[in-house]
Amino acid sequence: MSPVSIFCPGGSESQTGTAVKKRYSEISIEKCGENIKAVADHFELGGQGPYVVPIWNSHQGEVKAAEYVWDYIQAARIKVIDIWPERIDFWFIRRTGSSSSYRKIGSVSVAGTQCSAFLVRQNAELISCALTTVAHDQYRNGALWDGVLVAPGQGEHEAGYEVAEKNTANPNNFTSFIKFIPVKEFRLDALTVKSWVTGVTMPSFSTSLGEMEQSFFEELLSPITDLIDIPKLIFVLKRTARVGLLFEGAQLHATDLLDVEEEAAGDISIYENAGVMENLYTNELQDLFTREFPDLQNEDFILHRGVSSCLFACPPLGLYTHGYEIETVEPVVRFYISKLFQCWDDGAKCTKAQTDFFQRHKDAWEERGSSFIQFKIIDPTSN
Repeated sequence: MSPVSIFCPGGSESQTGTAVKKRYSEISIEKCGENIKAVADHFELGGQGPYVVPIWNSHQGEVKAAEYVWDYIQAARIKVIDIWPERIDFWFIRRTGSSSSYRKIGSVSVAGTQCSAFLVRQNAELISCALTTVAHDQYRNGALWDGVLVAPGQGEHEAGYEVAEKNTANPNNFTSFIKFIPVKEFRLDALTVKSWVTGVTMPSFSTSLGEMEQSFFEELLSPITDLIDIPKLIFVLKRTARVGLLFEGAQLHATDLLDVEEEAAGDISIYENAGVMENLYTNELQDLFTREFPDLQNEDFILHRGVSSCLFACPPLGLYTHGYEIETVEPVVRFYISKLFQCWDDGAKCTKAQTDFFQRHKDAWEERGSSFIQFKIIDPTSN
């Protein structure tokens, strides 16, 4: 039986296609339109998938063109079957021997934040395109630009063109990709499940947690007797007057987290069984950071500050939370970490390394609560 194809925007030569080839080297890749929205169009026309799209970038934050993924999760129309991060590099391709000075470079729109320092060095304006493949085609067809920023390998051996520079992305540039299929195509193999995916919506966060939010997270974490069972908050997605939360880990049930009155009020909605994965996304992040971005792994508390995004990390606990506004996501992360200190203090099982971590900060936590946490700020755009 031939392997199932994976559909992605732009096909195998796009940034998404490049990430899919690394992840699923034995599976063929099918082009699904010339932009990320085309994947939704294909899905709506009854496509079976599976589909892969980018959902978050370390510099740009949530990929706006892929916001429909969260809509599909809320509507229980898809199952998430993989989420993984991939380092994103851009190569600067230009016509061989070109010394043009149009001060314009074509690429996918997110290259404006991911390659901002390079664009400044080139004194060039980014001409935004739907995908790197689209930009490349326009340049081939005579666009009056200095060149294009494309996926590694794209156009490398093409006659009349040269790779002028490979190191164009800002530091710590990675994108998270999500693989999903229509619910009707999903088949559960319990033996391969390493993590359940759960979605939650609630009113937008403020600069401090309200009573409702605290109550929810208390219920979420209070039953923990072994830190291996932590439901990990991996994404905080901003919507009008609400936020979307995506968790990985143990299977979560609304009846365990909300009482009858809370369910009736409808302020918090829980989307159970939004997906299952064979790999923990947070483990994938740890592996990527250890290999590629050690600055995001070598402290107890880290805040990576993108152009319009944030990533809070506590590597000893395996916690990595992607968000938008620092001031609204930080209180949730602080509460989360402090609650895990309480779980440990109450006797929850953990690893030797985690015990050392808790012991290292125990006195400060007991004295000041979550305010003791000092995040090391990493800003890749400040260089």
